[in-house]
Amino acid sequence: MSLKVTNIKLFDKQLLIGPPGIGKTEIVKQKAEEEAEKLNKTFIDLREASDEELKKIMDNPSEYYVYYRIIAPHIFPEDLGIPKTINNSNHEYIEFLPPKVLRILSLEDIHGVLFIDEITNVCRDDQLSMLYSLILEKEASWILKLSRNIKIISAGNPPEWSEITRPLPKPLRNRMTIINVSPPTVDEWATYMNNKYGDEWDKLTLAYLKVYSEDLLKLPEEDDTAAYPTPRSWTKLATLLYQYSDGSEDLRESIVYGNVGRSVGAKFLALLRTRLDIKLALSTLNEKPERFETYGLNEKILIIYALSEMKIDELLKHSNIIRYLVDSNREMAVTMLMMMDRKKRIEVMRQLQNIIKPLIDRLAKYVG
Repeated sequence: MSLKVTNIKLFDKQLLIGPPGIGKTEIVKQKAEEEAEKLNKTFIDLREASDEELKKIMDNPSEYYVYYRIIAPHIFPEDLGIPKTINNSNHEYIEFLPPKVLRILSLEDIHGVLFIDEITNVCRDDQLSMLYSLILEKEASWILKLSRNIKIISAGNPPEWSEITRPLPKPLRNRMTIINVSPPTVDEWATYMNNKYGDEWDKLTLAYLKVYSEDLLKLPEEDDTAAYPTPRSWTKLATLLYQYSDGSEDLRESIVYGNVGRSVGAKFLALLRTRLDIKLALSTLNEKPERFETYGLNEKILIIYALSEMKIDELLKHSNIIRYLVDSNREMAVTMLMMMDRKKRIEVMRQLQNIIKPLIDRLAKYVG
């Protein structure tokens, strides 16, 4: 049984297994930020911290909640300590001094998360042995022992999603809570996009995914060099199409194929290339909204996309179309509303209730 990526809770010795690009990394960081807030501590991503911030953490560790992500295949045992010769009362020896970040994770009063990403892609035995000790005992090398308040969260991919996936040792798996993670829904992805990017992404990607939800995540095609669709690649595509909205058709085609691959990309490009006089279509539908069913699927998508992009006062002038969609094509009506950010959607439904209240009430449970 799988847990939705948006429903993940953080606890120690946890392994998240799921396809790449579904949001495991972002959700772990988001949940760490939420936990820091609950504990009334200052959240710091150690990868982004300045030297001044690191010094403040070391001086007052109890005030901070730290987050540090490592990519497991890139970390080696020799990275955990730097040898230094010590002379003490005529006795000479070597001491291994931890890097500053690891020293912070070892402070007694510090709270936080060490996120070990791509753990299933580790190939070297010595790396895996080091991570084994770190996860199970919070110890590694001669001197490193993490704070008891540091949660260690790991993430990896199942074999079908990575050519270099390696089975983790059975004793390690037996000590961890393994959670199979499912991707977000299209609506959850849209909520994430609105929260992070506001209006600075191409909403036509959402219109497409509302109709072809199965294309949000697909295994790669046989070509080992081809792009393939994941929530992450759709995010990249949506932001790039917005950034290059005035780009040439060749450029936009390259962006589409380069992010979601040929198969899905061809379907999406067909939508981008659909020629429709939106003004004429809306004028016709205002008079005879039932003619909506005479349009092809891509044309229908463009019509509801145009409606979703309108300012509210302009949208209200097309209440005949909306009334028809709510009554006779509810899926398209829901899709239109979900393409709006939540604030606009709530206001649109509030305004429409004065016009077509019984019908709008039917939609409330779908788009609240």
